[in-house]
Amino acid sequence: MGLLDDPVLFSLGGGISIEVPIARYFFDKVDLLDYEADLMATLRTFIAKLNAPVTLIDGGADMGLFSLKVASQCPAVQRIVAFEPNSDTFSNLQRNLGHLGIATEAHPKALSDFEGWGELRTSADDSDHTGKYLAESPTGTIPVTTMDSAFRGPAADLVVKLDIEGGELRALRGAQHTIAAAERVVVVIEAHPTVARRTGLDPVECLRTLVAVKPFRFIVAEDPSVEVFADRPLFEQLTPDRIYNIIGFSAV
Repeated sequence: MGLLDDPVLFSLGGGISIEVPIARYFFDKVDLLDYEADLMATLRTFIAKLNAPVTLIDGGADMGLFSLKVASQCPAVQRIVAFEPNSDTFSNLQRNLGHLGIATEAHPKALSDFEGWGELRTSADDSDHTGKYLAESPTGTIPVTTMDSAFRGPAADLVVKLDIEGGELRALRGAQHTIAAAERVVVVIEAHPTVARRTGLDPVECLRTLVAVKPFRFIVAEDPSVEVFADRPLFEQLTPDRIYNIIGFSAV
């Protein structure tokens, strides 16, 4: 009947709403309010220590849910720069960022450590559209950029979120100047054991890349009392076969 083709508007609080294309994301209000609740609760405490205006760089922004939830809960965030290479989702991201009364940018590009082209592939163990990962390809149709070249900064207080299905390490390598130029930085990355097995990369390499730029400490968002370190494999420090959000913080 076509009824699912139209987006549904949900309130996230703080005067901010999000358009959800129900045909793609079978979400209701409870799903949206509970989305990454532990991460959001922990992240709020770190952003509260930053000085406004705070800039959020959202890598793998999808339809903008993470960005909008941060904006609804953290008024110090006054600028959002989002990257989403999936053309099926990008228009939703643009519209959702357009609802915000702050400065926003939406880039239809993937983040990595090179300028060029790639293609989005779906892992054999993850058929969800949000689980697509970037593969470098000179004949690909997905534009690829680095944070250092795309971000117009610097920003004194910066939050970087990367959820790009195994591309986090390369994206961080392409963001070293941006991170080094900020006075206070909070970085959020997803540590996913299935993705680590596919890529052959331990997420601890992301931590090592960050501490090579400036001093960082790292905690688990789902349990902020748990600190993790860059000197040994990440999943040796944590319960294996669980997905974690790792928050790195520098001078906060």
